[in-house]
This record gives sequence, C-alpha cells and structure tokens, in this order.
Amino acid sequence: MSKAELTFEALTDERIARITEACTLCGKCFEACPMVPYSSAKGAEPEAVVRSVIGLLNDRPYAPEGAVWAETCQKSGVCIEACPEDVNPREMLVYAKLKLQREKQSPESRAGAGRGYFQLLSRTIRLMSAIQMEPGLWRRLTAVHGGKRREAGAVFYFGCNILQTPHILLSCMDVFDRMGLDYEVAGGMAHCCGVNHIRRGDLEAGAAMGAKSLGRFRAYSPERVITFCPTCQMQYTEYMPLYAKAELRLAGGGKAGGAGEPLPFVHITQHLAENLDLLRPLFVRPVNKRVAVHLHGGVEGVERNLRAVLAAVPGLEVAEIDQLSGHGYQCPTLVLPAAKRALRERLFASAREAGVDSLLTVYHSCHRELCAAEKDQPFRVENFMSILGEAMGFEYPDRTKTFKLYEDMDRVLGEAGDFLRAHGIEPEKAREELRAALYGEAPRPAVRA
Repeated sequence: MSKAELTFEALTDERIARITEACTLCGKCFEACPMVPYSSAKGAEPEAVVRSVIGLLNDRPYAPEGAVWAETCQKSGVCIEACPEDVNPREMLVYAKLKLQREKQSPESRAGAGRGYFQLLSRTIRLMSAIQMEPGLWRRLTAVHGGKRREAGAVFYFGCNILQTPHILLSCMDVFDRMGLDYEVAGGMAHCCGVNHIRRGDLEAGAAMGAKSLGRFRAYSPERVITFCPTCQMQYTEYMPLYAKAELRLAGGGKAGGAGEPLPFVHITQHLAENLDLLRPLFVRPVNKRVAVHLHGGVEGVERNLRAVLAAVPGLEVAEIDQLSGHGYQCPTLVLPAAKRALRERLFASAREAGVDSLLTVYHSCHRELCAAEKDQPFRVENFMSILGEAMGFEYPDRTKTFKLYEDMDRVLGEAGDFLRAHGIEPEKAREELRAALYGEAPRPAVRA
C-alpha cells in the first residue's frame, strides 16, 4: 500500500464506503436515537433521514434533516444495538459530522482550529493540575519514557483530562499498586489519542498523534492497555484499524515492534471486575453508605462491570435510580442544552428520592461537571474510585471539588499559590484562566509562566 493510500483521510473514506454499502436505510438507528426529541429532526421520516446521511457521506446532495441528525449525535451508542446490519451508526455519524465541518473549512483553518484548541486544553490541564500536585509528580505522570521501564505487563493509559482531577488518577494507581499490577502509566497531552484535532477536521494531525501514542504504548510490550477516559477507550477500540494503519505509515510501512497489530484496550471497570479475587481482600474497611451511580452509555460493559465491583465493597448499598443514561457518553460532550438540563434534573431528583448518601460518578469528566452541585443537594458527589480507596483505607483530597465549591478565586489562589509557584506560574497571572476552568466562564488570554 502506498503512502498516499495510508493517509487517514483515505482510510476513513474506505470505512465510509463499507458503511454505505452495508446500510439498508431501514432508519432503526434514527428511531432509537435519544437525542432526536431535542432537535429539529424530530418527526422526520427515519428512512429519509438515513438516506440523507448516506448522501452526505457519499458527497451527493442531502436533505437538511440528515445534517441536523449528524450534528445532534452525542455518541451514546444506543443506535448500535438498534442496527440490524453490520453497521456502527455512531461511527457513521462521526464521519458525517466531519464531512459537514470540512465543507466549511480550508486546510489552513482546520490545522489552526485543531492546534488552537489543543493549546488551550494543554494550558487548562496544566493549570488545574498545578493547583493540586507538585511538579515532580506531574513530570512522572506525563513523561514519555522518562526514567520508565522498557517493559510492563500493562499500560495504564489515563488520557489527558483526568489530570484535572488528580485525586481520581492517584486513587487508580494506589489501587493498582495494592493489587500487585505490573504496569506503567502513560497520559497527558504527549500521549493524546488525537481526537481533538480530528473533531476539528484536521484528520492527518489527529491520526499522527493517535498513532504515535499507540506506538508508545506498544513499546512496553503490554498484555493490555487499561483506560479510564471514555473518549480514549472509544477512539482506540472503534477506530483501531485506522490508527494501526496510520501507525504503519509512521513506521514507513514496516511492522517492527508489532506496528499495525491489534493491541487490547480495556476500560478500568472491566479490569477491576475481572480481578475481583485480588480486590476483595484489599477491602479492609466497611463503607456504610447508600449510593447511586451516575451512568452513561457509550462504552460497552461499564455498568455491568462497575456493579460487580461495587457489590464487593463491604457495607455499601447501591440504590437503583431513574436516569437518562442514553443521553451522551459523558457529561462534557453532551452539548445540547435541553438534553443536559433534562439529564441533570432527572438524575438529581432520582438520587434525592432514593435517599442516597452519595452520588457516584464513573468518569473524571462527569465528576468535574457535577461535583459542585453538591452544594445544592442533600448528598455528596464522589467518584467511584474514592469509594474503593475508602474501603482500602486511603483517601486523596478532591481539591477540584473543594475549589469549585469555594466560588472564590482569592481563596483558591491563597491555598494553591505555593503549588503554582513551584510550577513556575505566577498565581495572579493564572487567575482568569483558572476562573474559566473552575467556574465555566469563557476562556481568557493565555497564562504566561
């Protein structure tokens, strides 16, 4: 295969061709989509909408309803089970959304959009981490083979954004250590899956990032890569064939070191559920709480696996609550305001009615968005890893939640100033960007270290 054929755009075109050939236009994916009621595509004829999406994918004229549905997709994966054919409708809509975006962009604007967002995200993650952890730990977690072993039984690929909630990340590592897992960590922007560039239309830059990270994981010769971030898990499982081929391109077409071969990615909940015999003896303290779990669809098996793990925690009672788990695959990417509002209202009301002591988040991303709601609710908001830590007898402070609950930047900088200075960041120069990260205001000018 020539280098031209190995471009990510050519590879996605190949996937699109397979999807459009397999799709029978039955419309069952559209009928199952939980986001349709929140969009102007509501009430449209399902077959006509899917036909429009296929037209869009094949660069033919398409009706507006197809474009609306593609833009509405929040990747919950409900459509996958609804499809009677060998099609992943979620993947189909990802490509349709990309087509729509790239129609509006020049190559230069695509590269600029991806690069600009990547830089903003990098600064945000660095600042949120800097107010919670010392520089040495930051370097240890984000280094690329810096002082690390060359082989490990597993790679814990924690992604990028979990660094904004380091208490969750450190809890994961503490649990793995106690389980005796032979692992190394890989995460931060230097190990990006490339999704941020790909979402903004810059396919080649995103693919190169994802493929490069894949090669870095592979360098440890691991038996599995354990993920936490649902986006990373989704990217490397659904699009593994594309990333593997992009990896081959970076390797010049050779397969040295296993380039291009499958590498198993499993979510942390699956790894924990598969190793309950190792976990159970580590639960040395009862956790006498009644809890409910905030769930999303999107990553297969998470709910089942997490229930098995929590059932092993002594003293813990897990209440069933009514919630809209089909609304997106995580909270931050649920960008339809009415859908997000409905999710939260149902979630909090059901948790209150169930009389829970704590509402447990699964993903760090949801935790960032929901933890500050604790001030208005009769229950705590905790991540499930904190519950495992409590059962094992350790705790890492949730400073993300603490600082959000303060709603006072003077107090935040007063407590976190020494950490920031240790990272070479002047607290006052970081004030506005930290305000944006903590309290959801629009991004301000970049911090100057």
